[in-house]
Amino acid sequence: MNRYNVKVNDQIYQVEVADVEANTTNNEESSASICFEAIKAEYDYCVTRAEKLENKVYILLAACAFIFVLLTTQIEKAGNVNLPQTKPELYGIIIYALLLVIAIVSNVAMLIMSVNLLRSLRFGRLDAGLLLTEGLPDEKDTTAVRFIGSIYAQNTDNNNAILEKKYTAFNKCVGLFCVSTVTLISLAVVSIFIGI
Repeated sequence: MNRYNVKVNDQIYQVEVADVEANTTNNEESSASICFEAIKAEYDYCVTRAEKLENKVYILLAACAFIFVLLTTQIEKAGNVNLPQTKPELYGIIIYALLLVIAIVSNVAMLIMSVNLLRSLRFGRLDAGLLLTEGLPDEKDTTAVRFIGSIYAQNTDNNNAILEKKYTAFNKCVGLFCVSTVTLISLAVVSIFIGI
């Protein structure tokens, strides 16, 4: 312990400060554990994002079931179309047929992409055997944290890249869902005008 005299507002205080060497060792150990926990938390966040993506896909597929019912209703209505008597009826039927094709294609594409998103992800993980082969149990804590942290960080980067691709595909599915919904609403309006 070192003692120092400190003058504050014309008063003198005696302060005891612990040795620097002992304090430095504790700081290194605590900062290593803090760094490791931060790296591990980021890795765990990747896993959580993957689980959330899967849940979002399930919700989208449930909504697709509702859209599918609307789509089959419009397909059934298409079978009841009479031959057009006037040009406006012909144009209405052509528009109806085009919208129906757009709705079917967007719905099928959305279903294929959504189901494709449910395939298992191949995430990078920590190989526990590598720790033993590298002899980490015999090393200092900070050396082990650096080694394990670098593996976690590398896996986190790779896993985030995989997830970004999956989330981009999911956003396309949501876009197709919107296209399908708007098209089906348009089909319902057109079917009223052409009398089916």
